[in-house]
Amino acid sequence: MAAVPARPNNSSNNTIQINARTLGVDHGATKSLSPLVSIADAENFAAFAHANRHQKVKPFIFKRRRVQLKTYVGNERNIRHSPWRMNLVCQFAAGLTVPEALKQLMFCRKVKAPLVAKIIRRTANLADIRDGYQASQLEVAECFATHGSHLKRVKIMGRGRSGKKHRRHCHIRLVLREIDFPTKLVQAESINQKRRWLGYLKTATDDYEKAKVEREELAELEAMAAELEKEARKKKEAEEN
Repeated sequence: MAAVPARPNNSSNNTIQINARTLGVDHGATKSLSPLVSIADAENFAAFAHANRHQKVKPFIFKRRRVQLKTYVGNERNIRHSPWRMNLVCQFAAGLTVPEALKQLMFCRKVKAPLVAKIIRRTANLADIRDGYQASQLEVAECFATHGSHLKRVKIMGRGRSGKKHRRHCHIRLVLREIDFPTKLVQAESINQKRRWLGYLKTATDDYEKAKVEREELAELEAMAAELEKEARKKKEAEEN
């Protein structure tokens, strides 16, 4: 039987030339793309992922990148509230980015919604203090309520009877995780979802650069203040001598 001639490869796009080997955009299998990539690399990667969306990525590849991301844990204990009702509030924030979660909780009419928003802000501030991550670079990986120490009380009933009732208490566990934007671009099913994540990436990059400039200015001011204090101390010692 005669050999079938190979078909010419016409899948390359003339407008966007993407080389998977040089860019390392192998659907997150390597560490070549950092979680916070540049806008140009992210757009190229999004185009590459959308063109190869029929190829499914193995779950272990996502897990291998996810375990390398930084996480920040926040909690609140012994809250005088039912854990079932508290989980209704936690569901509004779970799985969203920190700005989106705060926006959802702002319009939530539950009593404990401000408390959950306070825990998210506190944990995001912890991430900023430790590693300089901004709120737009973080997502709510876990947010749920568990049972606390329920207090037994007397329940007064009619006809001189009494029973037992419980004062429900709960604990909240919150885990904020660094957003891996290349993984989000791969997992996005439609082009509109990829555009939305590109918008989140642009916001996160702008916030990171702005915070970096502010930290550098603050470090310069602290260095200048330390130098002036040192000169004043030397001048005072010279006057005393």
